[in-house]
Amino acid sequence: MKWYHSIKFKLIGFFMIISIVFIVTMFSVLTMLKQDALVENASKEVNLATIKILNNLQNTKYRLEEIVLALASVGENRSSINKETIKNILKANNSNLITSGGIWLDSYIYDNKTKYYNCFFNRESSYKFNLIEDYIESSNPIYTADEFYVVGKELKRGEIYWTKVYTDSVTNVKMITVVSPIYKNNIFLGVATLDIKVKDTSSKIFGDFKYDNRYLMMLDREGTLILKSTLLDKYLNNTKKFTQNCNELVDGFEELQPIINQCNYMQDFNRTISQRLFKSSPQISEEESLRIAEIIHRNHKATKEDIRREIFFIENDPILKDSSVMAVFYFPLTHWKVIIGIPKKQVLNESNKIYNQIIQTSIYLAIFAALIGYLLLYKLFIRPIAYINQQLNSHRLTSSIHPILLECTDKGEIGLLVHNLNMRTDDLFLSKEREADEIKKRLINEKLLEQQSKMAAMGGMMDAVAHQWKQPLNALSMYSEIIKSDFQDGDVDQKYINEFKDNIQLQISHMLSTLDEFRNFFRPCKIQEDFELIDVINSVMFLTKDEFMKNSITVEILQQDSIKLFGFKNEFKHLILNIINNAKDAFNENEIENRVISFSLINKDNIKILEIQDNAGGIPTKVIGDIFKANVTTKAEGKGTGIGLFMSMQIAHKHGADISVVNKNDGACFIVDFNSHLN
Repeated sequence: MKWYHSIKFKLIGFFMIISIVFIVTMFSVLTMLKQDALVENASKEVNLATIKILNNLQNTKYRLEEIVLALASVGENRSSINKETIKNILKANNSNLITSGGIWLDSYIYDNKTKYYNCFFNRESSYKFNLIEDYIESSNPIYTADEFYVVGKELKRGEIYWTKVYTDSVTNVKMITVVSPIYKNNIFLGVATLDIKVKDTSSKIFGDFKYDNRYLMMLDREGTLILKSTLLDKYLNNTKKFTQNCNELVDGFEELQPIINQCNYMQDFNRTISQRLFKSSPQISEEESLRIAEIIHRNHKATKEDIRREIFFIENDPILKDSSVMAVFYFPLTHWKVIIGIPKKQVLNESNKIYNQIIQTSIYLAIFAALIGYLLLYKLFIRPIAYINQQLNSHRLTSSIHPILLECTDKGEIGLLVHNLNMRTDDLFLSKEREADEIKKRLINEKLLEQQSKMAAMGGMMDAVAHQWKQPLNALSMYSEIIKSDFQDGDVDQKYINEFKDNIQLQISHMLSTLDEFRNFFRPCKIQEDFELIDVINSVMFLTKDEFMKNSITVEILQQDSIKLFGFKNEFKHLILNIINNAKDAFNENEIENRVISFSLINKDNIKILEIQDNAGGIPTKVIGDIFKANVTTKAEGKGTGIGLFMSMQIAHKHGADISVVNKNDGACFIVDFNSHLN
């Protein structure tokens, strides 16, 4: 026995596998718990880091929206717009977030002679707001084709809209604009706007975000940076990850784009409005028009702006260069996204310490439990089995006519197993003796059956030989009468004597050939040989031709392919003889007139079979399934032994073949298959 087949080795392996499975299970469970803790801790960390900033952002947003609504109310008095009032409203925001703003009237609203009118103030470096008189002449295209104006026309009174980040064509300032429409008596007059300079906004909104290893950014609906924290600003500047003009993220930052896109929650929108927006402003693409139409739809429905939050886990954060937790806050009414990134290890710092301690303790406990378990099983299980195996090896080398029983002192299941094995040994010993007696009896019975079959065949063959000899004996008797008559008439001479001798010799040779074939047919042969199946058939037909002629039976060979066999030639003759003798008896019992037996020797396409077909009426259905069993016969009582076809089956099996029968063509067809599973 190889060492790795030993049960000791298998038990060691078993306990090692159990320990590994236990450790892996513990690790998997802890990993799941760790993942749950990661989600919970990430949510807490994100809330702590952003709650003040989000509140500040929301408050600033609401304050700016209140200012633009105030400007819109001033614009309702279209014929006498107070420019000082507009300027004072713009200066009212002490945080200096507003970089410009004003009122923009629709065509010929101011008066019938003025097509376009605006009152636009821009804050200079001295933080003073100055009126830009020539804005309309300097702008290209005209403001009525700008995004803020085209969208403002679609808004209802009191509704607010925030544009994407863009660069003003006159002031060349990168800004984001908040818009509110001006209505009076349900007539659209124009829009009021406030502009927030993007560059100066981050420190004012994100001023409380002072983490060196975290980043924070705010994107507009098109993915353009509005605000960014110090770490992100340094990263973008050092790696040149944004374009000079618009701060849009480019190569190297795409891995975050699918995550950001997951947070776009598009709802219903008016497709007519989106098409009108796309056609009215060159600043609005077809895809943008869908998003803007959705924002307008939300405004019309007066949907409450509930900020949505999604948390993602990033394996390789391009900014932190490590695994991170990313939270995306989505503003439905503006499609803004505020994104914060926190290193994953910070979120799991305390949890990792606890989990590492649990894993180490689990490994020690698993090893200790495996060792104790192995020692106990060795004492209670391996040692008794080893002793039993030792006894079995000893008994195997001892020859005895009596059963040798095992010894065992165990009182448990192993002792019960040994007791049952001893009882089984006694039973097997008795069964072996009974089996030997049964085999002996069976061999004797088979020899008796074989002898009976041969004797029955011999009786039939004696009749065949008698018929074979009757004709030559009659011829000899006739020759004796003829020679006597010819001698009296004086016709006997030397030539006559020679012809007479040849005729007598021909009849005697026929009788000797018949006698030799008969002797060979029943001569026992203990040596196997190669033989052709057609030779066996011809030999049987030679002995039975007169008998079959007497019974008016025609024998045909329909197909004669060469089939070579190896075995006992005379035994195979008995197989053929049994089948055709049964056919002969069936012809007589059923009084068939046109009697035909046909042989087909088929050997092609991996098919090697012998078919023997008769038209004697077939075998009754109730016995055809058992026809090859001993003592089963279709003949009347006293006319059949029921052993012929049984012996034919045994002969076929001995020659590596199988035999079967089917009823077809008004008779029985016996098929000897030399390609069966027995071969």
